[in-house]
Amino acid sequence: MTHHPWFRRLFAQTLAFQLGIIAVVLLVAGVMFALQTRDTLEEQYGLRSLAVAESVAAMPVVRDLVADPESATVLAPLAESIRLSTGVSFVVIADAQGIRRSHPIPDRIGERVSTDPSKALAGISDTYVQTGTLGPSVRGKVPIYGRDGEVVGLVSVGILSVTVAEAFRGELPTVLWGGGLAMAFGALGAWVLARRIRSQTHGLEPADIAALYERREAMLLGIREGVIGLDPSGQINLINPEATRLLGIDSESLGKLPIEVIPSPALGELLADGSGPHRDIELSITDRVVIVNVMPVTVRDQYAGTVATLRDRTELDSLVGELESVQGLVDALRSQAHEFSNTLHTLSGLVELGRTDDVLEVISEHTATHQLLTTAYERQMGDPLLIGLLLAKSALAAERGIAFHVEAEGLEDSAMTESREIITILGNLIDNAFDSVAGPRNHGGAVWVDLRRTDRDLRMTVRDNGPGIDDAVLPALFEEGFTTKSPETHSGIGLALVRTAVDRLQGSIDVASEGGAVFDLSLPNMFETGAQAAS
Repeated sequence: MTHHPWFRRLFAQTLAFQLGIIAVVLLVAGVMFALQTRDTLEEQYGLRSLAVAESVAAMPVVRDLVADPESATVLAPLAESIRLSTGVSFVVIADAQGIRRSHPIPDRIGERVSTDPSKALAGISDTYVQTGTLGPSVRGKVPIYGRDGEVVGLVSVGILSVTVAEAFRGELPTVLWGGGLAMAFGALGAWVLARRIRSQTHGLEPADIAALYERREAMLLGIREGVIGLDPSGQINLINPEATRLLGIDSESLGKLPIEVIPSPALGELLADGSGPHRDIELSITDRVVIVNVMPVTVRDQYAGTVATLRDRTELDSLVGELESVQGLVDALRSQAHEFSNTLHTLSGLVELGRTDDVLEVISEHTATHQLLTTAYERQMGDPLLIGLLLAKSALAAERGIAFHVEAEGLEDSAMTESREIITILGNLIDNAFDSVAGPRNHGGAVWVDLRRTDRDLRMTVRDNGPGIDDAVLPALFEEGFTTKSPETHSGIGLALVRTAVDRLQGSIDVASEGGAVFDLSLPNMFETGAQAAS
């Protein structure tokens, strides 16, 4: 793991980022609270001033004397006493022309008010934030009505802004304490969150996480095995391209249960089984034979999910099938070589004896036998691979003392599109039939092969006169590894390869037991059309 300076570590960056966010939020909240508090105080002091002004304007002595130029001697002491008793900064009484009848500064009495009195003289009561002779203030202005209902003056009561500011400063300790407490809790929460993130990332820094991700992607893309990862809830959270190819699914399968998207129910159940590891399980998925390994993953004694790997055995099994076919050809050639060796010894003895007529008879007999068989196959079939396979199986049948009968119809001038697949299918079925009836020479074992063309479809039947197939084993007959023979000498993949090849060709296969085993296959579109064959 790469080491970083403290301030570059994920823990420190997360903590600093969270603290920065908290500080900005608290700062904005503090400013908004301060503005709101200031506005609230101004509103409260304005309403207070307005209430005092309305009380003064309603006093009879004020209504009766405000219009008298000599009333200052009475109204000024009255206004001053009201100012002191209510705690306001000033109480100013003025007549209808705005001439003061009272003021906290006696020299200002008799002068016109310093702020616009028009609204109050028009009969409107309201609060204002204005600057007068005493400085900025929050004030309330109300009209004074005479006994006849006309406006005869106004009352202006105000509280200086410095007084409002002092009240606001009195609220600051509460704001600061609240902000500090919020900052402390926020810092604690940020520290807990940073530690949790560090714990969940196992102490890795961002660069380390990025490097791990890049290496994981490179590994998943580079390996030739399919990989599927499941989270603890059993949903797919990882799948590499090879796994999507083998299973025929795509990346949209992420977040879903395997049994919902994987075409093989057996594999879906295997992945859902969390009982323990499963090793080297062979399954047929779509048209492939896949070896599956499933391993539960534990991190710090906690179940963290499941990882499954998939290996494609289709190509390997196909090669094994071809190798077995080649081995059969080799055995057939060895048998023929042995037979020809005996024939040559016979001919050599006849030559030494001077029995030339017998030599010619033996040569003609062998030549005629093989020529007749080859000519018969060539007359019935046009595909050289198929002819070669049947010639080899004929020789092998002769070696093992088995009667081998082949009939073909409609294949004389036909070119097959999937010769290799047909060779795999037919070769394995014939080998199984030979194994079923094999025994001492001339014991009566026989195998029949019938090949017929219907339009572009191929019908294939392989039948023997062996013991047949027990109905109890029919469901498992085509499963990978299943065999009714000795497991030391037979792998049990022959019929699985047949099933896979038939499925790949979109054909069908029926199995019956009628005086022996009968395999009846129908393979569509196995022959080229006239134009394709001509080309």
